Amino acid sequence: MNATPPPTARLLWSSVVAALLGSTVMVLVHELVHLVSGVLLGHRSTLYPFGVDHQGDPSRLAETVMLLSAPVFSLLSGLVLMSWLPLRGRAGFWHLAWLWFAFTSTMEGVSYLCLTPFGVGDTGAAASLLGIPVWARIVAGVIGLAGMFWLARRFATHLARHAGPVHRDRMAFSLWPWLIGMLVNMALAFAYLLSTPLEVPGGDQAAILAAGSSTLVFAPMANLFTRAVAEETYQPLELPRIPVAGLGLWALLVAVNLLLLGPGLSVG
Repeated sequence: MNATPPPTARLLWSSVVAALLGSTVMVLVHELVHLVSGVLLGHRSTLYPFGVDHQGDPSRLAETVMLLSAPVFSLLSGLVLMSWLPLRGRAGFWHLAWLWFAFTSTMEGVSYLCLTPFGVGDTGAAASLLGIPVWARIVAGVIGLAGMFWLARRFATHLARHAGPVHRDRMAFSLWPWLIGMLVNMALAFAYLLSTPLEVPGGDQAAILAAGSSTLVFAPMANLFTRAVAEETYQPLELPRIPVAGLGLWALLVAVNLLLLGPGLSVG
């Protein structure tokens, strides 16, 4: 375990790249689950960087399954990965990337709960399809909002553990990855929408852009719980000056999204 705190700039670079990589992988996995669920139910499906278009005339049950499969998977897999940290002992960049992937996966599920009352996104569409009453949708939204604060509290432990008590290091681990990541992810979401021939309804476009802005918000929110984690033992990360491998992998995924998935990849 590294006992020497990394320079703030190094912590910032690694945190930003890990946040971008984790959130990009999360979205890809999320959409792949949509794709697989559609194909398994017998529907030819086309994968885009921001969603999946299922063809044919699915039954209400099949459509509900296709809508909810990915949010449920993101939520459950994220919760599991938040609890299982096999790379913690190495305390390096890939442990950091694991954390961001786990937390953004959970946040994806939580965000969809927040969107449910507004009738947009996977859960909102499923609620409309099933005729879920308004009060139940509002309850889902409240649960989602509470989940955001719970997730922030969980992230606060890692913030204290790996950024320590110094304010600038805490901001490098939480605030700046959210702010930079939000701007980059929203710009990419806009680029993905422009790169596709698919006509995306306005409500779905808003949900896609909202996801880009909210996926990482648990990180700065974690600073609300500084006192609650004040006794957490500081365990500095051993980070590269620039996480070249992580940055390269993220750039490769963005290129795949733009060049391969932008026009649509059909399966089934």
